[in-house]
Amino acid sequence: MKISRGLYHFNKEILFGEVGAILGSQIFGYIAYFITSSTNIISALVVAGAITGAAIFFLSTRAYHKSRKGELSTRKFAEDLLYFTPVAFILTLLVYYPTLYLLSNYFLNNNYQVIFSTFISQLIAFALFLIAINIYREILIRKFKKEL
Repeated sequence: MKISRGLYHFNKEILFGEVGAILGSQIFGYIAYFITSSTNIISALVVAGAITGAAIFFLSTRAYHKSRKGELSTRKFAEDLLYFTPVAFILTLLVYYPTLYLLSNYFLNNNYQVIFSTFISQLIAFALFLIAINIYREILIRKFKKEL
C-alpha cells in the first residue's frame, strides 16, 4: 500500500501535535500532582496541558511544513485551519478528551502512577482521534476535492 505525500504530511503534523499534547499533559499533570491530591483536578489539568501542547506543536509544524513547500500564506493557512480546526475541535471534545479524562481518572483511582496513567490514556485517546480525523480527511478529498 502506497501512502500519498499529503497523507504522510497530514499525519506527521497530527503526530507532532500529539507529541506536544503528551508533553503538555505530562507537565500539567505532574505539576497538578504536587498541588493537589484530587484525581478530578489532576485529570482536568492533564486535559488542559494536552490542549496547550497540541496547539503549539501542531500549528508550529503546520507552518513549518507549508513554508518548506513555499505555500505559507496567511490566506492558505487560514483556509486550511478553517477546514481542519472546527472538526478537529469537535472530535477532540467528543472522542479524544473524554477518553483521556476517563481513562486517566480510572488509572489514577486504581493506584497507577501519574506518568503511566496519562501516557497510556493518551495513546488510546490519540489512536481513536487519529482514526476519526483521517476519516474526515478522506471525506474532504472524495466529496469536496479538498486536500489538507
